[in-house]
Amino acid sequence: MIILNYKNQLYKYFLYISVVLVSLFIIVNVFYKEPVKNLKEVKTSIITYKDEITEVNVEYPRFKDDKINKLITDIIYDYVKEFKKFDTIKKSLIMDYKLYYFDNYVNITFNIENTLEKAKNKNILLNLKSKELSYISNVYDKEYLENEINEIVYYKYQTDVYEKIKECNINNNTYIIDENKIEVYFNNIKFENLDYIPYITIPLTEETFDEEDVQDENKKYIAFTFDDGPSKYTKELLKTLELNESTATFFMLGNRMKYNEEIVKEVYKSSSEVASHTYSHKNLNKLSKDDILKEINSTSIIFNEITNDNIKYIRPPYGNYNDTVKSTNYPIVLWNIDPKDWLVKDSKKVYNSVLKHACDGCIVLMHDLYPTTIEAVKMLIPKLNSMGYEIVSISDLLKYKNYNLKNGEIIRKIK
Repeated sequence: MIILNYKNQLYKYFLYISVVLVSLFIIVNVFYKEPVKNLKEVKTSIITYKDEITEVNVEYPRFKDDKINKLITDIIYDYVKEFKKFDTIKKSLIMDYKLYYFDNYVNITFNIENTLEKAKNKNILLNLKSKELSYISNVYDKEYLENEINEIVYYKYQTDVYEKIKECNINNNTYIIDENKIEVYFNNIKFENLDYIPYITIPLTEETFDEEDVQDENKKYIAFTFDDGPSKYTKELLKTLELNESTATFFMLGNRMKYNEEIVKEVYKSSSEVASHTYSHKNLNKLSKDDILKEINSTSIIFNEITNDNIKYIRPPYGNYNDTVKSTNYPIVLWNIDPKDWLVKDSKKVYNSVLKHACDGCIVLMHDLYPTTIEAVKMLIPKLNSMGYEIVSISDLLKYKNYNLKNGEIIRKIK
């Protein structure tokens, strides 16, 4: 009888605990999760204003929560208010938005057309659970994020840009997030002598999504070429090109290829390409026919042994060639822009020289032997991009210009 009473009592306790747990589950799901879910129901509000010099058309989201809406409207109205203060010139502000949800966060990303400033993006990060403004360091590990940003910026941009970004508070940057990547725009930093906003992309997946390769008839193309390598700076240059979605042609020396096989393979496997600058950089016009062929053919053999592929183009040292060189089964690629980076060894002088002579179809001669050249490239690519140029390899230039380059033909630029 005692045992039976004990069992009945135990059963009651078990039943009581079960009821409590079920009740807690219902409370958590109904009163905690459901509001967050409901907050994803959004309507669009619009701020419009127009007078003789000012036009404003701003779209922003409204959620089913007054506290969240106040956070958003305070930021947006302050932004519009600052814009309207400038009443001396004709101006317009157009903004629309997209939402990206992850965990209990929503990242509101704004696309901006603002005639008063260079910034084209803005974001507001909200914690839907706490109904507060949040920061990127609340979502991702701050130290890891800082290291990732700094490493990419180091390879992509010049030293003074890197130094400023390295010292900035990462929470002040603009973050455009989607399922595959995070784009970071450094809108908050004042950069001298830059007419563009530096930005980087951090991939979140290893998958790549290639857009259809369609030639833009309005785009201009300029080929970057680098002679005399590979060197200890070639990998850094290659990473700079890749981060800037650019390509180049590396005219390598056979006697350097032989002792730097891994770098040759890395360039070969990238979107850039390897070409021949002969074996040992001798003036071909001063050699016998046999020695000329040795300089050219030995480099081709070395490249084939490393990559199992064939050389496409040659560039004779100093641009010197004769009938023997022309009779080989290779097109000869020269140049029409020479900033003499090997002589001046000054990144700003190289930068200014290339910009001064840049043209659609031009071929630029540089050397991947000098850190000043790498620095100049980091300055040149975003500037040329802002001018409507795409930086490409010789093969890409020929493709975009629909030009068929023949063996023995000599080119300095492609019209």
